Amino acid sequence: MKHDDDYFTGSESDITGHAAAFVVSEAWRAVAERGRFTLALSGGRTPAGLYRKLASGIEPELPDRHGIPTPEPAEAFQGGLIVMPWTQTFLFWGDERCVSGDHPDSNYRMAREALLDAPATEGVKAFRMPCDDLPPHEAAKKYEHTIRTILGDTQTPESDNIPVFDFILLGLGEDGHTASLFPGDRGALEETRCLVVAVSPALATPPVSRLTMTLPLINRAKTICFFTSGTKRAAMAEAIRRKTAHVSWPARLVRPVNGRMVWFISLPSPDSPRRSP
Repeated sequence: MKHDDDYFTGSESDITGHAAAFVVSEAWRAVAERGRFTLALSGGRTPAGLYRKLASGIEPELPDRHGIPTPEPAEAFQGGLIVMPWTQTFLFWGDERCVSGDHPDSNYRMAREALLDAPATEGVKAFRMPCDDLPPHEAAKKYEHTIRTILGDTQTPESDNIPVFDFILLGLGEDGHTASLFPGDRGALEETRCLVVAVSPALATPPVSRLTMTLPLINRAKTICFFTSGTKRAAMAEAIRRKTAHVSWPARLVRPVNGRMVWFISLPSPDSPRRSP
């Protein structure tokens, strides 16, 4: 397993446990400092294991093992595990396919099955993207309004009226996309005012309209966490960190304004069966 201050690779099990311990620790710290934890989830299938781990709780030895502060409140410890402060957690989604909430391609459905349906998460406040009952552009405006209503606006010298999430989870596509920010989508990538925009189906796979958080909102988060897998994505992450990424990769534009960016990348075991080319 490789460890830098902000870059961690290892087996799927190790990385999932490490990332879960990090999220849990950050959640309790946010609650101690501000009374709540605001978390934006990534989509796709890769984070499902992480969501299940967050739903069940982490082993008490995990924070120490990874040099992460252990939560202090007594209510963080339940049934021999350290659990999330679910009743003080506000969940959002970083992007979504414009399909029904029970569609196999729905990011909400994946999170519901892996996380929200777990009894332990009762009391969490979840705000899904309203993209199955409104036209995409209207849905984007409505979700931005929800974000601003719940998080409020933040005026700083670096940013004008941009809400600040405690934690945003992101994935990384093989084409360098993250959230639903795709190569060549100048409208979304160069957006400076809107927090959420609609994405054309022509840019996405599967080819359906999407909603996505924009870079101004993502880059204002206190913590941005890429959670992904595979040797190709590990090489892409190294290139992004070293500022040698291909100019077409949207993920290279993720640059925290005042926050921290962390990478968790699970790699196949040397003994894992390899696919034929």
